[in-house]
Amino acid sequence: MTANTRLNINMFKYIVACFTLTLTVIKGELSPEEISQRALVIDKIVVAGLSQKKLALPSGVDDTTFVRRLYFDIMGRPPSYDEIQQFLKTIKDTAAKNPSHSFAFTSRPNLIKSLLNSEGYVHHMYSFWADLLRVKRNLNDNVGQLYGDAYIEWLKQEVRDNTPYNKLTHKLLGASGNIWQNPATGYLLRDLGMPLDNLSNTTQIFLGIDMACAQCHDHPFDEWTQMDFYKTAAFFAQVQTKNSQDGVKEHIKGLREEAKKMQTDGKRGIENKLNNYLRTIYEYGVDSKPNGRLRLPDDYAYRDGDPKSVVYASSPYGLRVKESRNKNKREKDPHNLRRSFVDWVIADTNPTFALNITNRLWDHAMGAPIISPMNNVMEDGEISVGKNRRLMEYLPKMFISINYDIKGFLEIIYNTKTYQRVSWQGDLNEYAFQGPISRRLTASQLWDSFITLYLGDPDSVAPNYANDQYKEMAQKEISEVTLQDAIDGLEKFNSLQKSTYRQLPKMGPWYAVRASHVNRPSNNLNVLIEFGRSDRRLVDNGSTEGSITQLLLLMNSPLVSALSNNNSALIKKLNSCDSDTTRLYTLFYSIVGRSPTPENFNTFKPYIEKRQYQDVIWALVNSHEAKFIN
Repeated sequence: MTANTRLNINMFKYIVACFTLTLTVIKGELSPEEISQRALVIDKIVVAGLSQKKLALPSGVDDTTFVRRLYFDIMGRPPSYDEIQQFLKTIKDTAAKNPSHSFAFTSRPNLIKSLLNSEGYVHHMYSFWADLLRVKRNLNDNVGQLYGDAYIEWLKQEVRDNTPYNKLTHKLLGASGNIWQNPATGYLLRDLGMPLDNLSNTTQIFLGIDMACAQCHDHPFDEWTQMDFYKTAAFFAQVQTKNSQDGVKEHIKGLREEAKKMQTDGKRGIENKLNNYLRTIYEYGVDSKPNGRLRLPDDYAYRDGDPKSVVYASSPYGLRVKESRNKNKREKDPHNLRRSFVDWVIADTNPTFALNITNRLWDHAMGAPIISPMNNVMEDGEISVGKNRRLMEYLPKMFISINYDIKGFLEIIYNTKTYQRVSWQGDLNEYAFQGPISRRLTASQLWDSFITLYLGDPDSVAPNYANDQYKEMAQKEISEVTLQDAIDGLEKFNSLQKSTYRQLPKMGPWYAVRASHVNRPSNNLNVLIEFGRSDRRLVDNGSTEGSITQLLLLMNSPLVSALSNNNSALIKKLNSCDSDTTRLYTLFYSIVGRSPTPENFNTFKPYIEKRQYQDVIWALVNSHEAKFIN
């Protein structure tokens, strides 16, 4: 029996196991009852796992800690003093009207839904996707004129629209056209000129399968062979990522000759402007070439193929999908090969598609995945065991039953008692989802904490994106572009780029914008990278590890001074308080999410009385509590 045969049999067994969990398919928005039913199933599975391992069931988390946790997990920022008090007041008022009921839990679903429908959710989830998809404003590290502006804002809109995950994946993997007209092409253009690297990233991102080693040789520790890799990569053999100049070469040549004639001083300024404009607006996009083929490398050393021989596409596992060897069919519909791969990836029967994303979303909410590492949910031809097999089988099936609704899936998780228990702060070897893991803030969450303290409403400020104008520039056919169009167009493009951040407020030396808006080199980006944000060169390679440099930056940078000046929303709030006690409570709730203890009160009250707010802010911002979600 071959490795692939064993793999396919194991895949079939896993599919059968998952589909024995029958769930009614939901159309439209989930009702409170449907959310509650699915949350209850998850809780029962987790409790059963704890019982089997003879582990204690933790208590529920208090309302104040819950609010802070939820705001960070859904909106990527802390709640303000007023937002915390409003939620606590809602619970108190509702309980007073119905004293026979506990309304702490019945008020929580309303808050969860409200936050999931907020603009804050969009920006926080964009950071999740940007790290996973490696989204950058300078989209490709090796190409200067390949801009990701349209791709970035398109992705935010997809989050805002709550596009079902299977449809989002189809858009990303199946996109064609110019990047300004169809920004989803940014995914394939991210690895411009490196199709094999793109395939390696694609299997990790969308399938949770790490085939990178097999790009050069049979995987030393897994089932994947180099032939498996090349057969999978062959689905993209017909993709081309530079727009063809067929039919317009003579026109472009004429424009260049005209530019040369205008350069009386012998310099190439006008010709360079023409070339830069053509590259920026027209050169990059995704299309299919009918005669595209993939061949094995020159040094291919295995018996199942000869060096330089043509490779025919075939799916690496699951239901068999393979390329037709009929040349006429290939050339008649050059998009079909890639389309067949995308359809295979997003099929309900693909055993790792839904599993991979639910594993990642569970990690996003709980602080730990069910299967680790997340880029490799399959090992030796079998689905990895993970920390809870029943949970691993239920979540993908449940996700499919709600039509790949990302927001709905998260809403279910946040409504579980599992998520609403006290956080786990013990040995990770004994962790079995007793509650969310107590964890450090990500770089984006930490930065957005400061922006929230400074602006009050961090979603009230955004850069001046000009994607509609960029799109309008790209609508003109290249055959109709004149030399003056190119010169004026490049000047307009550069002007729009420079104006993106021009009118933004400053917080010390930094632009006062959320992390989701930081996509180009700047002081903001330097801080985010220092605190562990992914450089987006590899899939999801951010870090939440602390460092001495981070501590020094928080203690010695102008950050606390900026938060303590009169332009800060936090200081404006303190100045509006009617007592020093309220001021101290405001600072504690705003920065660490709780009320001050009697010891805190005795320590910090004298500073508040002397209006030495900066000292208190410095102490709280640099505290352990301010950097963690519990």
